[in-house]
Amino acid sequence: MIVKYNLISYLIGDGIKNIVKNKKSTFSALMIMIVTMMTVGICFIIGENVKAILGEMESGYPIEVYIEDGLSQTEKNTIEDEIKKIQYVNSSNIQFISKKEAYNRAKEKLGDAVDAVSELQGYTEEEHPFPELYVVTLTDLEKLKDVVTQLEGIDNVIKTSENAGSINEGVNTTAVVKKNSEAEVLTNFSRSINIFLLCAGGLLVIFSVVIIGNTIKLTVHSRRKEISIMKYVGATNNFIRAPFIVEGIIIGVISSIISIILLGGLYVWLKQSIVEKTLQAWIESLGKTTGINELLHFDQMCTQLIIIFLVIGIGIGVFGSIRSMRKYLKV
Repeated sequence: MIVKYNLISYLIGDGIKNIVKNKKSTFSALMIMIVTMMTVGICFIIGENVKAILGEMESGYPIEVYIEDGLSQTEKNTIEDEIKKIQYVNSSNIQFISKKEAYNRAKEKLGDAVDAVSELQGYTEEEHPFPELYVVTLTDLEKLKDVVTQLEGIDNVIKTSENAGSINEGVNTTAVVKKNSEAEVLTNFSRSINIFLLCAGGLLVIFSVVIIGNTIKLTVHSRRKEISIMKYVGATNNFIRAPFIVEGIIIGVISSIISIILLGGLYVWLKQSIVEKTLQAWIESLGKTTGINELLHFDQMCTQLIIIFLVIGIGIGVFGSIRSMRKYLKV
């Protein structure tokens, strides 16, 4: 036990000595890793804010479920119960639109269109072709097609707004009905954002591994004779490699701490001093559509950022050290 403790103490101590001894290369490695983590962090923060906005837009995307005319209240309740049972339907956000409300909604959506008067001519709140309906939202917009199929399979449901086309004779409901393309635009944009951020983050990490590897390689090169001697006297590759790995881990942890402090301060300052003041009008208008009246708080992303930074920092440090020593351990 004591031997193990002494061995670990030696390896950690030697790793720390390497950092102190090679101040220039350590400083270079720290700066490169901090810049990388800050850049990855900025991409992550932008992505989280965009995803939060898109998530709210997706969760608020309405699907109109048109039902037969003349149904009893019991039949309507049965339809609502069936809708609530469908997976991915937000059961707490189902709205019933009566015959009268359906007419007023159609009138409002047609607005000042040139044919609005002729389209609705002769119809009243009591007598018109617009059916009663339920407005539902989903918890996952990517499941839209499956949910629509199940909704349209419910008894006494005519169609949904996703496939309605023109469900009323004599009235052009295409001006009133939601189109499937809107949902596709949202889901495709959300997917594209995720792919872009993953690719950008991946490229940054690869770039850092190469740069950090070359920086650590300079340290290893300066100790190549010492490594050769250790190999000749019987030291194992893992024993020689360990102090450099410890060095990489320490640099990674220090970089992570500095990066999270700098990024947190920068985000809070930008959010309070510039973004919210400059873009306040845009954020307020966005809030009417998505329910988001401000950007995410840093503490909402802090835990994830710490984990990401530690994984990136330690991972790059360890991998960079192992990669840099490969050549010098072949004795």
